[in-house]
Amino acid sequence: MTKIAIAGAGAMGSRIGSYIKQAGYDVTLIDTWPDHVQAINNKGLEVQTETNTYIVDIPAVLPKDVTGAFDLIIILTKSMQSEEMIHQLKDKGAIHQDTAILTMMNGLGHDERFAKIVPREQVFLAVTMWTAGMRGPGQILLEGQGSIELQRADGQADQRTETINQIFNDAGLNSKISDNVFQSIWSKATLNSVLNPLCSILNKTIYEFGSYEHARAMVTPVIDEIVAVAKARNVELDGAALLEKIEAAYPKETQGLHYPSMHQDLYNGRYTEVDYLNGQISKYGREANIPTPNNDMLTHLIHQLEMRYVK
Repeated sequence: MTKIAIAGAGAMGSRIGSYIKQAGYDVTLIDTWPDHVQAINNKGLEVQTETNTYIVDIPAVLPKDVTGAFDLIIILTKSMQSEEMIHQLKDKGAIHQDTAILTMMNGLGHDERFAKIVPREQVFLAVTMWTAGMRGPGQILLEGQGSIELQRADGQADQRTETINQIFNDAGLNSKISDNVFQSIWSKATLNSVLNPLCSILNKTIYEFGSYEHARAMVTPVIDEIVAVAKARNVELDGAALLEKIEAAYPKETQGLHYPSMHQDLYNGRYTEVDYLNGQISKYGREANIPTPNNDMLTHLIHQLEMRYVK
């Protein structure tokens, strides 16, 4: 596996891509933002960390300009843009019969959607705890450490899984192969399905939301629905542990000073990924005849706000 593409080279895609490039691999960034692509090609990708600023020379292209096939394509677009991206890459001949299509996006159900476009045995799932921020076209801000957990979507052992894991670890991304990546994906989706919509609807930081004395009473019913829906899909979640993880994000010294990504999208006039979080939980609930009134309402409220803030 030699040719690697990062499809969706925003903050996180640029972080992952730059690390793999610096480890000596052949990496191309693919993104739909012309200014970003042009800036990277003209000046390189500018990376700012807590202690340093440096340039990574890495090629970047728009999807329409992609040439040749890739052995690994890491999908890090916004969830709602991912299927179109795969269709474009498939039409451009960028996907061959052994290409590994790995999603590291937030949300649920990506494996099902991707398997309608490429064979399921080519779909790989990953969950990451790395973070990143955009400073402008061709400029990213990287803070803190993280990790990656991955597995082929159908759970089968695969040499490609070993290869991808090695690439990530060569790049210092602290990767491991999971025997149940769905549990980790659902755990992260729970955190995002609670804090993202609630902080967005209330226009509060995570700390401000958690400071409300009855925050637990707001959070628990959402978690309970997710645990029930996950169980119906053969994913066992620990509701108490998830609540503890969410409440651990409240203090200012952890994540408390931040607005979640959904808030950043909404109040910057962009559509959110709520349909891939609370909306997907509601969809799975309907399929399993499990009521999800709290997730239903959170989805509706975010869509109502999108009508106001997204032009």
